[in-house]
Amino acid sequence: MLLITLALTAFATVPDFYGSGARAMGMGGGGVGLVDDGNAARLNPAGLGFVNQPVVGLGISSAFHNLEEVPDLWWDTNRDGVIDDRDAPLDFPVAVDDAAGFHIFAGRNVGGKFGLGLSAYMPTKRVIRFATFEPTLPNYFMYDNRLQRFSASAGIGGQIVKGVSIGASVEVLAAAHLDLWLSIDAGLSGDGETIDELIGDLTITTHEISLDVVPAVAPVLGLQIDVGEWVTALDGLQLGAVYRGSGGIPITANLDIQANIGIEDIGDLEPYVMAVVLGGQINIIDHYVPPYVNLGAAWYTENLFSTYMDVKITNWSAFKLNIAELDLDNTSIDSPLLDLNQNLVDGAAHPAPSYRNTISLQAGTELRLPKIEKDTKWKYMALTVRGGFGFFQSPLLGQSRETVLLDADRTMFTLGAGLEHWDPFQLVDEPVRWDMFAQYNALASGPFQRDSEGEPLAGYPIDSTSIPVGGNIIVVGGQWGFDF
Repeated sequence: MLLITLALTAFATVPDFYGSGARAMGMGGGGVGLVDDGNAARLNPAGLGFVNQPVVGLGISSAFHNLEEVPDLWWDTNRDGVIDDRDAPLDFPVAVDDAAGFHIFAGRNVGGKFGLGLSAYMPTKRVIRFATFEPTLPNYFMYDNRLQRFSASAGIGGQIVKGVSIGASVEVLAAAHLDLWLSIDAGLSGDGETIDELIGDLTITTHEISLDVVPAVAPVLGLQIDVGEWVTALDGLQLGAVYRGSGGIPITANLDIQANIGIEDIGDLEPYVMAVVLGGQINIIDHYVPPYVNLGAAWYTENLFSTYMDVKITNWSAFKLNIAELDLDNTSIDSPLLDLNQNLVDGAAHPAPSYRNTISLQAGTELRLPKIEKDTKWKYMALTVRGGFGFFQSPLLGQSRETVLLDADRTMFTLGAGLEHWDPFQLVDEPVRWDMFAQYNALASGPFQRDSEGEPLAGYPIDSTSIPVGGNIIVVGGQWGFDF
């Protein structure tokens, strides 16, 4: 009997990497001291206290990943159990799927005291994808599977004393539990004259399959301080701080495998049934998101410009890859003939990579041009231009010769533009906004040294001593929003 239980989590999505909402994505992806619309539910829930008019928005973004290709690798491609010159070179693709999806946000004031907000991201190709990977083959582990996730944040925020606003939200993501229960029976009989005839039916019985999609949450706490409320000379200076807790649901595969091998009519042997039982556990952590603290300062004027700078400190010390690992302490094989427990080895076990805590920097500016008054239903046209910058350290510090994890520091440059006017169709008696943005993300280039020293080793380059790391990611999108 085989019983497997999997819990598939969904932490870290496109908004975590590239920003939430067209305004932020055109200004470097941050702004914890500046955000004041429904997207504050994700970025800084304290900003929901600055939502005065009900506001909604719908946007779309597409991230195109252009990463360095890897050279041909050694691998047992002919599946004869040996790696040698008879194996065709493995042309292994490291391409990361493009990540396209919808961004939705909404916010409104409640009783003049607090604001409520919702921010969600929905991929266009899939709601959630779970996948482990083979660590001895090259993999951009920070991008390959982490961007293929639905997520939503809902929160509340408001001013508690003069100049001080607080907020809280939960980031809701999709998780799943899969149960699969199988049994396997096989038999050997001496009635046949060939090996094929000696082997009887191999029976695999599926007893039960069930799939549950469940929510998983990560808490977010936010603070904004309007310094100008205390010191008139510093009017326009705003400070922000955000803490997000860690997220991740362990995937536990409980193994209970019983192979019943029946033997009959073999020489002088009496009919015999041999049962070999494997009981154990496979552990996986999929899409672990570490806790972080994000601190920011912003300066704004009512009708001219806004600028901000954020510093994010992320604790990656408990980071785990989404690789299946056999828990040998809780795994055993019971056999009536042999004691196999002392020979039990996890073939997928590899020395854990080392990670560092990271410091990321984001900054951006927007300039609001003078309104152009119009004698039409549009009433006015107001253009805003934006720009931003971000630098994100890679948490990967070191790894053994047995793994090929590819990652590098990422630098982000952004541009954006917004157009505001009155609704000419009079569907709402408030402003309408159109925003566009573009990002260029560059991964630092360099070689990953991987020299097999002339020996055919799985996952090592055939005609090279290194694997190139780097590439770029282009993100483009737009958003439509309005007050009502």
